[in-house]
Amino acid sequence: MKTWTGILLMIILAVATLSVTSTAQTTNESQQQLNIDESSGQTVAVEASHIDRMNDAVSSNKEMMPVKADDVSVAPENNDVLVYPMSIEGSGYIYNGLVVEANGKKREFGDWRAEGGTYKPEVHELDLNGDGKKEIVVLYSEGHGTGIYLGQAHILDPATLEVMKMQSLDDIVKEHVESKVTVSSDQIEIGVTVDGVQAESSRVDKAAGDGLYHEKLQFGRVTYYSVNNGKLVVSTSGAYGESLYAGDLTFSYAYQNGEWKASELKYSMEMYEEEYYESFD
Repeated sequence: MKTWTGILLMIILAVATLSVTSTAQTTNESQQQLNIDESSGQTVAVEASHIDRMNDAVSSNKEMMPVKADDVSVAPENNDVLVYPMSIEGSGYIYNGLVVEANGKKREFGDWRAEGGTYKPEVHELDLNGDGKKEIVVLYSEGHGTGIYLGQAHILDPATLEVMKMQSLDDIVKEHVESKVTVSSDQIEIGVTVDGVQAESSRVDKAAGDGLYHEKLQFGRVTYYSVNNGKLVVSTSGAYGESLYAGDLTFSYAYQNGEWKASELKYSMEMYEEEYYESFD
């Protein structure tokens, strides 16, 4: 009897031990799951980082096109001044980086991203400031679409091909332009002053579906750079709403105290037809 009683007690103890162990394991697994849930932000961050790395890998493997003669732009003033892409992405309309060659010197600008095809970059060699040395001017489009044309320009030192300091469009507008957009029930009034001189005010009918209007004109979404009469000239449209434009701010760059700054500023009111901006597509 004592022997069977001892065996029975051993079986009962073994079952109790297994039950406790199983409960501990379940509790531990629940705690582990809780810890994972609490650190879900870190998990998402790791996954996002992994996706970013995958996207970078895919991007680096995009099909590249060879640079051809049609992709090279020559300065009309000097055949020894050239600009062409470092590499061409996809169907040949995206230039990843630009190379500037001028009179035996060459420099790469990997962060310049330009359009190709009919929008391919321009390059010029001319004396912009009258000091007897000819600067290198590079013009290109960063992108275009309905109501958008993102022109870009750089002025390079002819000796080093280093980019010279240019006053930004945002700084130029802040320094020289004041504007106000007043919206009534059926009309929009636009007032502009440039360097304290008031331009002719403009009134346009408020159209259904135009959406929100700006409190003042916004510049930069339609900006053209060109070389005219020996000057680097800029024309940028003022928007009073999304793809709604009232007129153009025009100016040229002049060299002042070691920096290219805006001069000869003028704002002219002009009502644009919608078809004009659709032509950017």
